[in-house]
Amino acid sequence: MVLSIDSSRALRTPDQVLSLVQAVFEAAPEDESRSIEWKSAYTDLTSTEASFAIGRAILGLANRPVAVAAASFEGVGYVLVGVEPGSLEGQQVPDSAELLNAIHRYTGHGWPYWDARTLTFNDVTVLVITVEPPRDGDRIALLQKSFQAAKGPMVSEGTIFVRRSGATERSSRAELEMLQDRLLAGSSEEGAAVREETWKRELRDIVTEIVQAGSGWADTMQILVMASAGNKWKPRDWTEWVHTDAGREMTRNAQSVTNNIRKLRLHTEDQDLLRPALEAQGRIQGGKAFNVIHSSATGDEGDRVSAYQEINAIKADLAKLEHTAINLLAGSWN
Repeated sequence: MVLSIDSSRALRTPDQVLSLVQAVFEAAPEDESRSIEWKSAYTDLTSTEASFAIGRAILGLANRPVAVAAASFEGVGYVLVGVEPGSLEGQQVPDSAELLNAIHRYTGHGWPYWDARTLTFNDVTVLVITVEPPRDGDRIALLQKSFQAAKGPMVSEGTIFVRRSGATERSSRAELEMLQDRLLAGSSEEGAAVREETWKRELRDIVTEIVQAGSGWADTMQILVMASAGNKWKPRDWTEWVHTDAGREMTRNAQSVTNNIRKLRLHTEDQDLLRPALEAQGRIQGGKAFNVIHSSATGDEGDRVSAYQEINAIKADLAKLEHTAINLLAGSWN
């Protein structure tokens, strides 16, 4: 039996993807293919077990041969969670940022390219992840973080998964050679263009993460400076604030800046990109903006002005980074 849906075109719109959910629900178990993987519901999608399973499926779809992938849905792959043939459990889906962060632990950021969305089918929520088609010149998609199940051996970082008919498994020697050939096929002019586009997409994602996280940190810091007027913070006050939602978010933003600048340094050596990013990171880590919070109860106006200047300098560094990246991605970089 073949899945009852037209696979000659990629399914992109909500109605098209909803038709895929219906087709899977009406399918037979043996209809799972090299383009579609379905899974039952998970109690917590952000758990290591769930995010690893979904990440493995994404990696497997990204590691398909180009010609094999192109035979269905123009190369696009799909992972459906909460629906299987004859079963519609539905899936409770967390905040999109939490879901992405959980799965990115295993897929990494940038390549492979995928997107998650939720749809309602028969009054039940289903998660559908769309994985973009593999191309000649694509790198091999590797597991980015080791996984240890409650039972069984550890799955090591760097493991290569491939999508076969009805299953995602570790690659064989022949499949690894295929992936190497796919990578080498990008040595042509067309492949070079693909690699350049991939590089630009990854750069865009990295810079976006730095700018968003850094701006979030600076905005929160500005609120703290304003709130500290005439109110000297004691160590206990600071400890209590760090454990609030805003405090945890500020910590996550600072860590995100650090992590993504590390990626940026691996991605490029161009100082026009690196310099403003590193300057913003240094100001965030330097703590100068915090000085006014711990000043006298009346608050020293000089400290307050200095704090605002430091926050504005961070924002200026981030704006410069963003502007430089935009010029590069627009093709005006010299």
